[in-house]
Amino acid sequence: MYICYLCAVEFGSTQQLRVHLQRHKFNGQLTFPIKCCQGGCSSVFTTVFNYVRHLKSYHSMCGKSVAVHDKTVDTEQASEDVHFLDTSVDDSSDRIDSTHCLQSVEKHTVSLIAQLRANSSIPYCIIPTIVQSFNDMACSLRSVAQSEISSGLLHAGIDKVVADDVAAEVTGKIEHCCKPLDSLSSRYKIDKYFEGHPFSVMPESVCFGPHVECHSGASRYAYDTFQYVSVEKTLHSLLSNKLYVDALLRSKCEPGIIADFMDGTRCQQHYMFGDCTKFSLKLQLFYDGLGVTNPLRSHGVIHNVGVFYYTVNNLPQHFNSCFGNVHLLALCYSHDLAVYGYDAVLDKFVSEMKHLSSVGISGEFPLLGNSTVYANLSQVSCDNLALNSLFGFIESFSGSYFCTLCYASSDEIQHKFREEQFCKRTITEYNEDVSNVPKMLKQGKVHCRGVKRYCKLNDLEGFHVTDNWSLDIMHVVLEGIIPVELSCILHSLCMDDKCISLDVVNKEILMLWGKITVEQTHKPAELSKLLLPGQGLTPSMKAVQYFAFLKYLPLAVGKYVPENNAHWQFLLHLAHLVDLIFARHFTRDMVLHLKDVIDDHLSNFLELYSSYGVKLKPKHHLLVHLPSVILKNGPLVGMSCMKYELKNSFFKRCAHIVCNFTNICKTLAHRHQQQSLYIQLSNGHIRDTVTVGKTRFDFVGALPYSVTINNKLGLCDSAEVAVCTKLCVGTVEYKVGHYVVLQFDHEAGLPIFAKIVSFVSAIDSDLWYIVVEVVKTVLFVSHFHAYKVLGNKSPCFDCVQYSQLLDHQPLYCHSLWVYESKLHFLRLPYHILKLLFRYISSACHLKMTGDREIDRLTQGRRSMVIDYYWTVSNVL
Repeated sequence: MYICYLCAVEFGSTQQLRVHLQRHKFNGQLTFPIKCCQGGCSSVFTTVFNYVRHLKSYHSMCGKSVAVHDKTVDTEQASEDVHFLDTSVDDSSDRIDSTHCLQSVEKHTVSLIAQLRANSSIPYCIIPTIVQSFNDMACSLRSVAQSEISSGLLHAGIDKVVADDVAAEVTGKIEHCCKPLDSLSSRYKIDKYFEGHPFSVMPESVCFGPHVECHSGASRYAYDTFQYVSVEKTLHSLLSNKLYVDALLRSKCEPGIIADFMDGTRCQQHYMFGDCTKFSLKLQLFYDGLGVTNPLRSHGVIHNVGVFYYTVNNLPQHFNSCFGNVHLLALCYSHDLAVYGYDAVLDKFVSEMKHLSSVGISGEFPLLGNSTVYANLSQVSCDNLALNSLFGFIESFSGSYFCTLCYASSDEIQHKFREEQFCKRTITEYNEDVSNVPKMLKQGKVHCRGVKRYCKLNDLEGFHVTDNWSLDIMHVVLEGIIPVELSCILHSLCMDDKCISLDVVNKEILMLWGKITVEQTHKPAELSKLLLPGQGLTPSMKAVQYFAFLKYLPLAVGKYVPENNAHWQFLLHLAHLVDLIFARHFTRDMVLHLKDVIDDHLSNFLELYSSYGVKLKPKHHLLVHLPSVILKNGPLVGMSCMKYELKNSFFKRCAHIVCNFTNICKTLAHRHQQQSLYIQLSNGHIRDTVTVGKTRFDFVGALPYSVTINNKLGLCDSAEVAVCTKLCVGTVEYKVGHYVVLQFDHEAGLPIFAKIVSFVSAIDSDLWYIVVEVVKTVLFVSHFHAYKVLGNKSPCFDCVQYSQLLDHQPLYCHSLWVYESKLHFLRLPYHILKLLFRYISSACHLKMTGDREIDRLTQGRRSMVIDYYWTVSNVL
């Protein structure tokens, strides 16, 4: 007997179980990973197909399962009027009639077509052809069945007349199975079928305005439209998912720690978000232009679109980086935005926000019960050009007043490196600038102190463009500051100091990426030549490539550069600054330290490279606002545009596949919503699922780390455990050989690293443990911007869960030969010091650790005293 891990219903065959799981899936009830509960097997799977294949291979002779099931499905989560899922049939029955079989075929049909429509690489016109092919195969199989029945009866000695009668009778009864997919045989039928799903949210066409067009010699009025997806309907659909609501409720604020938007002062002081009596959703809006065709072809820009996304800031950060949690708001042609402006799109959005912030969404929701959920705009996150354009500021960054947060001029940014030295924009000043715009237009100017027009988003209560406080570190730092400063550093090291050459840099980076075990897809491009200082790197790279290049450059070429080289010290300072900017958690005093680091960095940059004619870029100025942005809106990674930019690949791929530009916005919006429906029903937007690779079963006593397993899991040597070499949590992949950060050594003031040895799980348990070998952290080597580690003479094993790790990122241990000695270094991906506060309980340990860490952070320059360790001690 086979048993469902969700509802504990037993089945006599894998076919029955597969049909049953498909019903769970398209009711939105199926949770991933799928767990094998047969005979205590702890294998997990991400698809029903792989699970059924596993059952056929390893459990074909299994008896009745005695596994304990700790999960039950909340059947109220799915709507009762899901018309294509009939749950009234008794799945546990040994006898399945033809009607039940036909229903099973229909469920598989829905599953197949839903997955095809969710795939951006498959044009919709192919799907009816696939359906027709299945129908044709079914007809052929009916003929084969008739022939086989007749020949089988004749072979058994049955009279031919009787055999033919039996074959004809059976064939007549299965006549209705000749075209099992006929109900979804056309594009129209498929559209109507899925649009009727209660979780489906289809885009609607909204009019921009009329225009005159000529067709076949006749003139007529036509209407320019854009595609809009209702925020209220989308949120209502999401709130019907129990797992999604559970994720919304996970976020918790810790005193003294700035971990997400809810910890910022803007959220706490907001009229609605700060009201603890209301459950409110905080929406982050994004806008960008998108080219869906090859820009090198003629008329490539006429199909460019403007895309509006949003995410829900209530979700933890690792959830919002998921493709399925970035929701579409609107799609429109860029030409229409240039003609009609943003007001039409923003009016629709503002109208919905006013309704959701005052009336809300009422209903019966999982975990919330009968309640009202409110929503409002929390912040807008765009690249610099899109943000200025959307807010009504000037799009030019070569002059003054380019900043949306202050009145900085092009001359001031060259010698002022503190935010308090600039005059900030306020609501009063903004209103005065807007009122003066008509006067400036009469004088031949297009703006007044950077303001060109009023923004409709200001009509929302609790939001104003001057109080947005959002900067995108992807464009500001990764694609802006890093290439500019690396070009200065490499040019000085190669051409002036002649410590290294461009060939050495390329060779060492190539060799490092031949050995690296993490971030392999982020390999930097090979540099073709060195440009003049300040002109960037060539060829240009993606943001993640610039990030990886800066991260591993000290390890790759550090052995060639003297320790006292000024340009190398500036490179290390840049790496330290980027580590702080991309930190996942902050304290208020860490923010104060970041302010001083930015001041020092900008001063050093001009001191070193102003002789080359290099000046600070506008993006350098935006650095001075980052500390205030963190205090007001939380860590900078939460407002990065990277998750939105990744979403654009879906539309580009779809446009390339469909090749139909009659109304590309409508086509893309419709396909996106089809994919969103499939993601929600398959729970693809829940990122904390744990999956493992191929597993084997071993006795505990046969493992080299058996003592650790005995202590942690309470198992004897004769017990069996499941062992594997790869484990995935969401999209983060851990393999044997990776390193992780376990905790913090209070005495030494250094993090404790460990090498992953294996992954184990007890029989009849769905908890997986990471078996690690702890290594010794010697010291932080500032010249390589990495920690030097040593292996212990006798292996020291430990067994931890994923949630117990200090940081979720796997690390790569790089080996270097320095003065005929082989050294091992670990590079942290970003600054994670603040996470260590949770493990420090003693004030004296805290102070001692703080002194050492301040020395490392300031690289020996104690120009200021940081007391944020004591601040956290008082909080704890």
